[in-house]
Amino acid sequence: MEAINLPDIKLVKEEGNIAMFVMEPFYPGYGTTVGNALRRVLLTSLPGAAVSAFKLAGIDHEFTTIDGVKEDIVEIMLSLKGLRFILHEEGPVMVTLKKTKVGEVTGKDIVMPSSVELVNPDHHIATITSDINLDMELRIERGRGYVPSEAIDDREFAIGMVAVDAIFSPIKRCSFAVENTRVGERVDYDKVTLDIETDGTITCKDALKIAADILLEQFNIFRIEIKLPTLPTEAVEETAEITGDETGDNESGKVNPMDFSVEEINLSVRTTNALVQNNVKTIRDIVNIGRESLFEMKGLGERALTEIADKLDELGVEFI
Repeated sequence: MEAINLPDIKLVKEEGNIAMFVMEPFYPGYGTTVGNALRRVLLTSLPGAAVSAFKLAGIDHEFTTIDGVKEDIVEIMLSLKGLRFILHEEGPVMVTLKKTKVGEVTGKDIVMPSSVELVNPDHHIATITSDINLDMELRIERGRGYVPSEAIDDREFAIGMVAVDAIFSPIKRCSFAVENTRVGERVDYDKVTLDIETDGTITCKDALKIAADILLEQFNIFRIEIKLPTLPTEAVEETAEITGDETGDNESGKVNPMDFSVEEINLSVRTTNALVQNNVKTIRDIVNIGRESLFEMKGLGERALTEIADKLDELGVEFI
């Protein structure tokens, strides 16, 4: 039987933050499969750092203006979204911006610790039209993809902090094209051309490698023993009766849902990561900790708790 050979990959163009990769030959049909998967992950799942909130002296909400500043608060928020940071620690990190002189306010005016790097210091933030005291704090944190302001966890915010739509993704543009290529007598193999543009916080080659690592990690679940993430309610009740306690011992071989890891129950990536980062590894951990204590953990808001409760309800597990 003919083996499915791996394609070669070549970097055919690299100019600044833009690169073009050519991958061939793919087995017929694989070009679209692989190209689409890479593009999807590149655009949505790569980690990055961005402004998630700001505090401006004298301002309590975003629907207002500042005397002596040309832009209103909404325009300033849009400008803050364009600042591209590299965070060399876990974060979040607070940075400051203070200016009193008339003129343009840019990323150069931000005072940052050594753990924070701004790759576009000339980025415009605001314009001061008269002598004022512009005093701003910015919260920089890590994340993935795009997170709207209403989804940002604000429990650790100081009074007066305003959440901002956070663009964590370091990818500005990504596209791919598939065309036929010849292998021996066959002309139906695939050639994939992948174009990537980053924001400068990561190289295109590193971005592609991270995307591939994410896909490999996801597909790796099919190479290990597959456990069913859900059980009929009757089976769950029968299992609970047999075990008689929460030790997880099960002599009859039935699967106890309390022993499922949080990665196995198909929660969203954000919720799963938050649980793992708080050392919550199994359904048993979730139940033992309880809803109130989970809510106090970093990254677990009301939306995440609702998602967890719904999933545990599907498994027939009570969550209080």
